[in-house]
Amino acid sequence: MNNDYGYNNNDKPRRSGKFQEWMIKYNKILWALLILFAMYTGRGSFSNLIHTFRDWDEIQAAKGDVILQQHLFIRDRLYLEDPAEYSDVIQLENGTYSHNVRVGSDITLDQEKFVFDNGDTYRHITLPYVETVSIMDIDTLKMITRFRYDKGDAYYYDAEKDKWEHIGRLRGGTALPQNTLMYMTFNDEHYVLIDQLYAYEEEDEGVYTANSELTHLSHSNIRGSGVEILQPFSIREGMEYQSWTLESSEPLIDVESGEVLPGMDVTEKELILKDLGLGNGVRWLSDAFYEPVPEGYTPYGEDNYYRSDNAQQLDLLLEAQDSRAAQELAFLNAYKMAQNVSENGYFETPIQNSQLYGDYGIRYGYADLKANAQIGQKLVTAAKAFGKDGFEEAIRSLADFYRQRLSEGALPEYWHYKGEIKTVPASADTKKEIAAFLNAAAELLGDSSYKALAELVK
Repeated sequence: MNNDYGYNNNDKPRRSGKFQEWMIKYNKILWALLILFAMYTGRGSFSNLIHTFRDWDEIQAAKGDVILQQHLFIRDRLYLEDPAEYSDVIQLENGTYSHNVRVGSDITLDQEKFVFDNGDTYRHITLPYVETVSIMDIDTLKMITRFRYDKGDAYYYDAEKDKWEHIGRLRGGTALPQNTLMYMTFNDEHYVLIDQLYAYEEEDEGVYTANSELTHLSHSNIRGSGVEILQPFSIREGMEYQSWTLESSEPLIDVESGEVLPGMDVTEKELILKDLGLGNGVRWLSDAFYEPVPEGYTPYGEDNYYRSDNAQQLDLLLEAQDSRAAQELAFLNAYKMAQNVSENGYFETPIQNSQLYGDYGIRYGYADLKANAQIGQKLVTAAKAFGKDGFEEAIRSLADFYRQRLSEGALPEYWHYKGEIKTVPASADTKKEIAAFLNAAAELLGDSSYKALAELVK
């Protein structure tokens, strides 16, 4: 019986082969070559790693208690996965709009969702301030959006550097850009436009202050179930956070070809990630585009934004008919804008022009008849492109508003439901825009009475 437990002292030492000898002799060189090869093939990830270390302290400081998670449910905390039922569901011609307010023990979440007939999904969430969170003595929370894919890239436009950036691989702890739209691709099969959580304080209805100091650095994380986007947010009384995503199984933006869109002087990437991004000064809140309050208007401030009544961004999106993302965003913005028509039948200007108030006593909440006519024309364009559902009521209300003004005599340039000290007669240009809207409404709605009104305007 051999009791040497595997050691046979009678065996003579075996000579190493030539290959083994060669490996022993040159192993250091081989290891150096392997390290160089790994650094070359992973050079994009290495640069991301450097970028992450540069922002490491900020990433760590921004980490707070988890409050929201997608595809995950922990006790009574809220999550972004679709609820079993939405409180409001509206079926439109090109998809389904859903709205829900969800209340948990520690926070409230306002969710909006639109599922297009082609399967693309838009989500908008609002995190309002709730007193129970401050009572818990929690200062910073974080929202986690989880995508069930093992790798992802990100594209964005850096407005400060005037430069396009591409994160070649989202890894754990990769710092994400602030104050700009991102376009993310996952496994070449899932595509996402994401507008990260931004802090707002409502000054008046239709006017918000954006608080960049409470917009924290976001970063990616890798879990076994996929890539996570971690977005911290602070709890402050009077503040709320908003964020939206547009998701698709098809590419939403052409980021490679560099071809300009037909009839335009911008590429699709420029239109969506640059002109639509926050670096261009506009905001997308839950009820349409917001733009900076101009000087001479109240409440004016460097970070004050108001619900736009000129809709220049909507013009660009409607014009970009060859862009999947632009057309979907155009519908969403026009649909939300249509819901803003007031009980008096027009779109109110939520900011006050100091000169109009001083000279004519015109307060905020007035109707700019020219701007309203231009909005009406945009809604008619949207209704022709996407179906009348969601637009017809607003268009008819606005047309009836002009009918009422005409019944009172000469058209004013501005009108307020509370009445004003003086009346400014409508300019020839304003009358032209009103007539164009009424003719367009008559054609869309099949109502000849609006066409007759257009003749009276002239």
